[in-house]
Amino acid sequence: MLITLVTSVIGTCYALNVILSLFILVVAFNKQVILELFPLKTSTMPKPLIIVEVLAATFSELPLHLLFVKYISIQITWLFGGFRYTLPWLLSFLDYITLFGLFLLFVESWKEDAVVQEAIKDMAGGDPADSVDSIMSTSYAKRIMNPLWTPKDIVMYPNITYATNEELTEAIERTNDHDQPRKMALDIYKSTKTPKNSGLRPVLVHIHGGAWTVGDKNTLYPHEKTLLTEENWIIVNVGFRLAPVNPYPIHLMDIKRALRYLKRCISTFGGDPNFIVLSGDSSGGHLAAMTAFTANEPEYQPGFENVDTSVKGVISINGSLDIQSDSHRGEFFAKKVAMKDTIDTEFLSKHSPVDLVGKAKENGLLVPFLVITGSRDAIVDCSIGQRFKKNYDQVVDEKAINSQCAFVQLPAAHHIFHVSWSPRSLYTSRLIQIWCQQTYNKNK
Repeated sequence: MLITLVTSVIGTCYALNVILSLFILVVAFNKQVILELFPLKTSTMPKPLIIVEVLAATFSELPLHLLFVKYISIQITWLFGGFRYTLPWLLSFLDYITLFGLFLLFVESWKEDAVVQEAIKDMAGGDPADSVDSIMSTSYAKRIMNPLWTPKDIVMYPNITYATNEELTEAIERTNDHDQPRKMALDIYKSTKTPKNSGLRPVLVHIHGGAWTVGDKNTLYPHEKTLLTEENWIIVNVGFRLAPVNPYPIHLMDIKRALRYLKRCISTFGGDPNFIVLSGDSSGGHLAAMTAFTANEPEYQPGFENVDTSVKGVISINGSLDIQSDSHRGEFFAKKVAMKDTIDTEFLSKHSPVDLVGKAKENGLLVPFLVITGSRDAIVDCSIGQRFKKNYDQVVDEKAINSQCAFVQLPAAHHIFHVSWSPRSLYTSRLIQIWCQQTYNKNK
């Protein structure tokens, strides 16, 4: 009786696993399935859309690991007699389709080095100075096998408060929440192998995503790890207050407060306050672009209007660079992020980076951009990055080497492809590394 119960449970679990895996595999290859099942029709971002997109990205970035898990699940089901039942046995044939699909996802990721190579070539104006190393090399293979691989030769300075005492007090009084000041902090990373005579090193400041409402600064991304270990850059992850408790543009003001601190103090950590590049993913890409385009604007620097908050470049990874062309997304930003009662189109235009390129050019704030998008991103469509690139190029002289927008569209990438190590994120990290070094060298 007990054996029968165990085998039936295992068989049922296996059957459910096959069905779920096949569904995720389908959406990993076709984002339209996600959008048709979970359309954005209201001012609220559908949670099922986010969950399915994250699962699709997991399948796309970790197919080898999932192949191994699949193999183990088949062996366990066979060992405990789960295939004695007709349904699990029949579904096992579908599971082989999933296994083959996972292999194809790995091949897709592997072959995207060609897209990155072409992008590097375009940035260099000819043949790339450095090719993208093969993922089969020993140093990179171990990263592919361990998606969370982090170098040992780095030191972290966590939870450094960047706000003044008055700002911290105001944050508490405004929300009656004593936890708010904890969000106004940053983490600084540096390599322990940086030569002592290397001078002040360039700084990358990353702004996390999360639809302006969730997320934190605790993830060290692959491109940050690459810059740390191979170029000795100083890396900063910034935390900031979130909606709905803190309506936008408080997010933007907090990022500028962090820049105020870094301009004054990053040199004590070995960083160059005169060379800071911003990177951001999803909503963090929006905040990075807005920070660059509103540098030194008193409206967003209350109490520190005279502090220089300019930066040298911006990296947008699936960034929300357009918040109003889609009416539902505009409604979401206006009502759920800025916490306004109505949809204010003037306000949305004022805070939509894709519409501010011309103004940034007029104000001398159009810094170099690297815009990376994924064709299969179901949360931030790749067309947003395409429009930003188009608008940027329309206002910039091709000969203006200090103001250029490099655009890379990865054919099979989903929204969070860059979070852990995979062939695709490894290639992208190398691309970001080369772009950062080129931007830095042009500013020397």
